[in-house]
Amino acid sequence: MWGDILEGLRARNLRITPRLATLRQHVLLAQGAPSNEQIVAATKNFYGGSQALVDGTTENARDVSKSHSDYVAQLNRHNWQTRQLTQAEQDQTSTGLFGATDGAGPGGIFGPTLDKVKASDLFSTITVGVSAEAVLGAGGLGGIGCAWDIAKREGPKGYGYATLELGLKVEIDVNVQACILNKLPSELDTQIYGLCVGAGGGVAAAFTMFFTGMGVDVLGYSISIGVGGGGGAAVFGGHIWNFG
Repeated sequence: MWGDILEGLRARNLRITPRLATLRQHVLLAQGAPSNEQIVAATKNFYGGSQALVDGTTENARDVSKSHSDYVAQLNRHNWQTRQLTQAEQDQTSTGLFGATDGAGPGGIFGPTLDKVKASDLFSTITVGVSAEAVLGAGGLGGIGCAWDIAKREGPKGYGYATLELGLKVEIDVNVQACILNKLPSELDTQIYGLCVGAGGGVAAAFTMFFTGMGVDVLGYSISIGVGGGGGAAVFGGHIWNFG
């Protein structure tokens, strides 16, 4: 699904956001921050090995945005700005992922993604939330919602991330986001950088790859539906945190 876009992508085609430039100058440069070429190559390498997983998340999230508009609307009505994880937010995201809150019945509307993540054995955390720009006050792309340990070894946490990614428009009526991460919800507190790729056609979507550390260490990825700026790609820098 994202292969054609990534295949032709070169570092010279990228936009670079101010926050990534700042990270390189003040934090990462002296410690060997990855180049744009390395970020692009690492994203292509990850997608090549995890195409079914990423494409499955994209297809599932698009289906949710189209077929479960009431669910998406409720996600966007939550007052995430308080950064205080409420029981209602936990219940809705849990139902979307795992099914009925009492554990009975089939999995939730994000069950197809959850099943693929479990089968991959690569990640420990799955999140459901919304894309957010003004909410996070970062001047660019972000996300906020509820993060769940796939194996339920610990309770859920709110999560948020903010980057200085520019030019991405959020459509509130179909705005939904799923993140797949390899740190537990309680461990989500780190600088991030990576690559965001947009795609139009029907409902706009964005595939965002997250890296951490001094090398190109995979943290995970997100699929955001209702986010688009006419396609294109950009590298970014920012931060992810947990709350609640």
